[in-house]
Amino acid sequence: MPQGNTELEKVVAYMKAHWPSQVKLEWQVKLEEYPVVARRVLKDFTASATKNHSFIRIAGLSGSGKTTQILPAATKYCEKRKINPILVAARRFVEYHPHYQEIKDFYGEADLRKMTDEFSTIMMFIVLSELIKAGYDIILDVTLLDPAMEEILASMLEKNSYESMLLMIATSPTVTEHFLGKRAWRHTKETEQEFVRATTEAINYYATHHGDLRIILWSVYDLEPIYDGPIKNSTEIFKEYSSRETLPAKDDAARAEAKINYLVNLD
Repeated sequence: MPQGNTELEKVVAYMKAHWPSQVKLEWQVKLEEYPVVARRVLKDFTASATKNHSFIRIAGLSGSGKTTQILPAATKYCEKRKINPILVAARRFVEYHPHYQEIKDFYGEADLRKMTDEFSTIMMFIVLSELIKAGYDIILDVTLLDPAMEEILASMLEKNSYESMLLMIATSPTVTEHFLGKRAWRHTKETEQEFVRATTEAINYYATHHGDLRIILWSVYDLEPIYDGPIKNSTEIFKEYSSRETLPAKDDAARAEAKINYLVNLD
């Protein structure tokens, strides 16, 4: 669990406020059920994982290319260094919902993510906390959250002597809206707006309080990174590319391959 009841309460309150459960009351997960499910998740997730206190965060607005563009490159980066990290992402927890089958049967496959978001995000943070305490290598694939949540995460990583790196695509909501138009499942408009706010504030939080954190920033227009260095010097270029509204040329495959080449050849 996150350090102390107060932190857990903050996490639960945040997740419930932003991804409130919409399923029937009898299918909603009670707080005391989470540790039981977490033990099963941890057993499944840690079977072959390595422990080098390595943490890679993949971030960016929904639709920016976190999973399709950066994750394959981060995976290759780890393979070259003989690291077998645990991928932590909200989508991986859906099937662990105690009422998964009932929800799937009643609401349908298309609405599974939406109907299990509260459970998945709370479970994600609880499991992440346990993995960090144990020193496992981790790839966290989730957009940046409110600084209050990022502060809890940063504290856990620092306390457990992790080496961290942030990989991110800086793009505007206009561009991600275009990409999200092709997605069958997506967040609400209000949630997307919250992501924009939280992302900007989180970048500023890290720049101020964890300025030496290495961030590699890409855009949706360029093959090479637009920035690679300490996050304290990245805010202006992040702001610039986050306001560009021109739609990119369709070179997804080339951009994905360039990210792999760049990360595999990092010093």
